[in-house]
Amino acid sequence: MTSTTPASASSQATRAVAIRGMIISLAVNAAIPFLIYSALTKFTSISPFLALVASGIPSLSESLVGIVRRKRIDLLAGIVLTGIGVALIITALWGDLKIYLVRESFFTVTFGVALLLSLVLPRPIMFYIARHFVSGNDPTNVAHFNEFWQNERFRRSMRVMSAVWGIGLLLEAAIRISLVIVLSVEQFLAISPFVTSGIIVLLTIWTFSYGRTGRQRSSESLRRMAGEEQTASTTSATSTPTETTN
Repeated sequence: MTSTTPASASSQATRAVAIRGMIISLAVNAAIPFLIYSALTKFTSISPFLALVASGIPSLSESLVGIVRRKRIDLLAGIVLTGIGVALIITALWGDLKIYLVRESFFTVTFGVALLLSLVLPRPIMFYIARHFVSGNDPTNVAHFNEFWQNERFRRSMRVMSAVWGIGLLLEAAIRISLVIVLSVEQFLAISPFVTSGIIVLLTIWTFSYGRTGRQRSSESLRRMAGEEQTASTTSATSTPTETTN
């Protein structure tokens, strides 16, 4: 009979929540929009543009529910709402359905470029994003997080993360735009969420792995420094009687 430790139970629960969230996200952002668009274009006389707009209702609803539940606009909800709003305006002006299909890419291109440009600023954008998620906008936690910037290794990690995420988001946008060009609307609605989710998941996994490695290196560095200080104090203590005798 095997026993489950609290740590492993917590890890399994976290993994289950992540998998459930991913399934819900794919259903809301891929399966349901695909079914809505297919049904409206095949069984009604509605225009493809309106059918495409209707297919975005599940994603929009999910974002609005998140805003009401958290009583604030988080990063993901902001991406969805901004992308839909900008795409609706541009599509209405130019009448091209493909522009609406790449609505999220408007943001990812802008955000990816901003991440890369922020590398020349005193603090990269990833620092503020990490602070947002870690501190929860609590003033005390924000002040504590700001103190980490004094650590050189932490500063380097924030810049590396900004560079990797910037390149990753630009890659995601390039793939989405390529898919819009070569695929039909139905094919794009069915495939693109998996591409986007896959890239975001890979970036997230890399971020956690990179952060864990950084924390391990910091702990080893602190232990090494503590050992060197202890050795120095021991050497000083043993050499003092000798100097006194002489």
